[in-house]
Amino acid sequence: MSGLEYLSQDPTNAAVPVSLLDGRLLSQERAYVRNSFIAPSPEALTGKIDVVIPGLPSRTITTEDLDALPSVEIDFVLECAGNGRSLIRPVVDGLAWGLGGASPVRVRGVRLSDLLGDLPDGVIELVVTGADKGEVHPEGEVNYQFSVPTTRLADGSALLVTGWGGEPLGLEHGGPIRFMLPGDYAMRSVKWVIRIEGVTRPFAGHFVDRYRYLADERHDEGAPVGAIQVRSVIAAPADGETVRAGKLVLAGSAWSGTAPVAEVCVSIDHGETWVPAELKPGSGPLSAVRWHCELEIGPGRHIAMARATDGSGNTQPMQAPWNAMGYANNVVHQVELDAQP
Repeated sequence: MSGLEYLSQDPTNAAVPVSLLDGRLLSQERAYVRNSFIAPSPEALTGKIDVVIPGLPSRTITTEDLDALPSVEIDFVLECAGNGRSLIRPVVDGLAWGLGGASPVRVRGVRLSDLLGDLPDGVIELVVTGADKGEVHPEGEVNYQFSVPTTRLADGSALLVTGWGGEPLGLEHGGPIRFMLPGDYAMRSVKWVIRIEGVTRPFAGHFVDRYRYLADERHDEGAPVGAIQVRSVIAAPADGETVRAGKLVLAGSAWSGTAPVAEVCVSIDHGETWVPAELKPGSGPLSAVRWHCELEIGPGRHIAMARATDGSGNTQPMQAPWNAMGYANNVVHQVELDAQP
C-alpha cells in the first residue's frame, strides 16, 4: 500500500496523505485502511456467506452466486467515523486520525435487496459478521459485527462488494466480499463477510454500542453514528507551505453522506469573507466533488480555510464539535501559508 501514513501496524490502520484528497478516485493501494482486529489469513476466507433470516430457509451465498446477479458500480467516499479526531480539543481517546481517514472510491457489487428479496415481517435489522475477531472488554473474544436497518435495503444503498476500481476486492480492504453502506461512516462497512443474520429486535453488539454519540450537543445522548457529515479538504497548497504572494490557487475536494455538495467557499481572512470555489461534481450524489479557487494573497502568513455546504443545508462548523469518542469531527479545514514577495 503505497505512500500511506501508518497509525498502527497490528491491526493495520493507515491514512491517505491529504495531498491525494483532491477528489480523484483512489485505487486500493492508495486508499486508507481501518481495522479493529488483525486481518484474517487468506486461507480462512472461503468466499461464502451464511444467510440466516427468521421465517426463511437458511442458505449459503458464494462469490459465484453474486457474480450471477446484476451488479452496480457506485462512486462515493469511504470515511472513518474517527476522521479528524486529532483536531478535537480537549483530546479524546482513540486513533489520532488527521484528515487522511477517507478515500473517494469506485466499487462494484450487488445490492443486498437483489440478493435477499422481500424479508418477512418483523425482521428489522440485518447483523453482518466479518471473519476478523479479537478481544474486547467486557465481552471477551468477538467477531467484528455491525447491524443495518432493513429500511436500507429498500432504498438500494446496501451492497455486497466484490470489486474496486476494476479489480477484485483485495484482502486489505475486506475481500473477497465486503458489506458497504455508501453515505454512512465506514464502521458499518463490514470486511470479510461470513454471515448475515436477520433479527427481530435491535442488535446490541460491542461495536454497535461503541459507535454512538456521547456528550455531543448536536445529537441526542447515545444516538447512533450514521450519515457522513459534510466535509471539505484543502489538498493544495499543503499546511506550512511557502507560496508566492499574488495569485494563489487553492484546490481540494468535498463530500457529504446526506446530500450532494452544493457549495464550497474559501477564506484567507479568518472567515471574515468567503469566496465561492468552482466545483466539478463527480459521477453520483455521494461522490467527491473537486473544487478550486483562485484569489489574491499578500505577503506574510495566512490561514486559508475551506467550508462546504450540502444540498440539505448542512455546513461545516468553524469550531470542532466535541464528543467523548471524537466521532464525525467535520470542522472547517485550514492550512497555514507563508506568502513570500
